[in-house]
Amino acid sequence: MEPSLDPAAVNRRAAHDGARGAMPTLHVRFTDADAIPFPTRTVERGDALYCAGEPLRSLYTVQSGCFKTVATYPSADDDSAPHTQVTGFHLPNETLGLDGVCTGRHESDAVALEPGVVRIMPVGILEPLCREYAAMQHELLAIMSAEIVRASRLALMLGTMPARERVAAFLLDFSERLDASAASPGEHAAELLLPMTRADIGSYLGLELETVSRMLSKLQRQGAIGLNGRQVRIVDRAILEHS
Repeated sequence: MEPSLDPAAVNRRAAHDGARGAMPTLHVRFTDADAIPFPTRTVERGDALYCAGEPLRSLYTVQSGCFKTVATYPSADDDSAPHTQVTGFHLPNETLGLDGVCTGRHESDAVALEPGVVRIMPVGILEPLCREYAAMQHELLAIMSAEIVRASRLALMLGTMPARERVAAFLLDFSERLDASAASPGEHAAELLLPMTRADIGSYLGLELETVSRMLSKLQRQGAIGLNGRQVRIVDRAILEHS
């Protein structure tokens, strides 16, 4: 079996595209694991798959639904409440739980944004499988590399992009990831049903809720998108790409 993605290629492409402000899709999955009868778990909307501080026991592949990861940081002011930030959104065929690989404990909460199903891959089983099957080990490294690139890309976006560009890039990335996770990938998804709130998007992009709503309305006025609540229709992808 061929590995899904070369980690070095991921980094080279991200470095090239990041220099010109693009956000290429990084979609890596365990293809070997498809043939292994790992157990599954149903997670209801609003429930946590795991919480920060819990020991790493498994990695999880999203089979359906969407999850957000949320990290909590202490406030600079001891009298203020801790700061929480959405650090990612995870779609079908994407992997959750990698935040615990380094320390053996999860660094964030993983919360279901809608009813979903995950496949549970216990670390105790996954490690010997990776030792036995080089292709699976390669895929795990590729998935971890993609997560590193995503984190670097987010830091670059938060540090350099204006609000409108951040929102446009988010919509493009979400559309491309939906297309990559589809059973029969084809054209990029034009109709997006966003499972997350505007507040979640703002937290992820480092923007206020009002700013996200204002930028979405601006993109609608410019003819880039159509809006109907959480339903977003991409009308003119070129406008988003050149935001």
